Amino acid sequence: MIALEFSTFLGRFHPLFVHLPIGFLILAIVLEWIENFRKTETKSKLIPIAWLLGAISAAAAAFSGWWLGETGLYEEDMLFSHRWLGITLVVFAFVGWWLKKKPNSYSKLVQNGFNIILLIMLSIEGHKGGNLTHGETYLTEYAPESIQSILGVSTTKDSITSLGTPDSVLVYRDLIKPIFDSKCVACHNNEIKRGGLNMAHADSLQLGGEGGLAIAPGNIAESELFRRITLPQKSIKFMPPTQNALTYDEIKTVEWWINKGASYEDPVSAFAVDDNIKPVLLRRFGIDTDPKPWYETVTIAAADSTLIINLQKIGFTVNTLGATNNLLDIKYSGSELTQEKIKALENVKDHITWLSLAQTNIEDDWLSSLSGFTNLTRLQLEKTAVTDKGVSHLISLSHLEALNLYNTNVTDACLTSIDKINSLKRVYLWGTNVKPETAKNIADNKDDLEVILGEG
Repeated sequence: MIALEFSTFLGRFHPLFVHLPIGFLILAIVLEWIENFRKTETKSKLIPIAWLLGAISAAAAAFSGWWLGETGLYEEDMLFSHRWLGITLVVFAFVGWWLKKKPNSYSKLVQNGFNIILLIMLSIEGHKGGNLTHGETYLTEYAPESIQSILGVSTTKDSITSLGTPDSVLVYRDLIKPIFDSKCVACHNNEIKRGGLNMAHADSLQLGGEGGLAIAPGNIAESELFRRITLPQKSIKFMPPTQNALTYDEIKTVEWWINKGASYEDPVSAFAVDDNIKPVLLRRFGIDTDPKPWYETVTIAAADSTLIINLQKIGFTVNTLGATNNLLDIKYSGSELTQEKIKALENVKDHITWLSLAQTNIEDDWLSSLSGFTNLTRLQLEKTAVTDKGVSHLISLSHLEALNLYNTNVTDACLTSIDKINSLKRVYLWGTNVKPETAKNIADNKDDLEVILGEG
């Protein structure tokens, strides 16, 4: 700890020294070019002095910069080139001082060529240092679009791409690892293991580092990685580099992953999704974890138009759910319903998701034809003579979500069948012979079921 603090102390002199060689060396070159322009025979002694001061201050900047880099506040791949170009510049500056001590011993071509190379090196090194400190877009992010276009800088905002459904998105692979790859792996990989931590692979991440367990499943307080990314940014232990810190959404995603057990294999659907993480998953990853009606999840080709026309001819009104959803909303609006007409629906049974047989002469036994309607989610039987026997034919409808039995002849006995339809979310029993207290009991026992009795 003491060694880290002392190296940080030395490193923080870097901003003090780093501007001195820029000033001294540019001053030396400008003085030389002025004298060349004036064709002065005797060169000023200030020129080699300025080169020497530039070389010494460059060495001081390189020394302090080396220790600043050891604090771990900068990405290793960017730091590497900045470090070694800086050391090269120090050597180059001392060689320049040697050349300028004897201006008449070398041709003007050599002298001016050396000046130009040094200016190029200073520009590149300064640019790399700025990128390390302020980020690569610091100079251009507020530039006019015309200038950004000339420099080839993208002016479009990052868009949220939906990764998929909660069942298809793996939390670690698709959500967590990309965060670590962009913010952490540059300094914690197979070659560079700052703090003894390698985050390039799930196996190595689980081993932890010198600070202990990087990830303690189910316990953010014992997870050293989470502690580091949530420290104040002024702390020397704060990670990752200040200019590449995790965003609020990224921190909340990592926190959720750790708290829920830090699985490396499970999809989003296997994790408990609390209300505070739902907007994060939707905003950052385009993942909507709210349960959707079955009909919104079904992909099916359009039904044969000839079959639809035939249904319309016998009294059914047929509509699709939308321009991109080929499931059907069917309502009987003819004069008299027959069992043959009900059987005609079987030709498009996989397409029917909403079906209304309300106010018809439907009979209990005819409802057995609906048992194979796998995508049926809403069935309206209100104001019919349906009884408990008819409801028993609906038990196999595994995706039925709403059932309207208002003003039918059902009794408490129908609740046994209703209890077996696990997908059911709403059942309308107003105006039936079902007792309110019996209906309340079944509703209390099924958390997702709403029993609507109305009044009277």
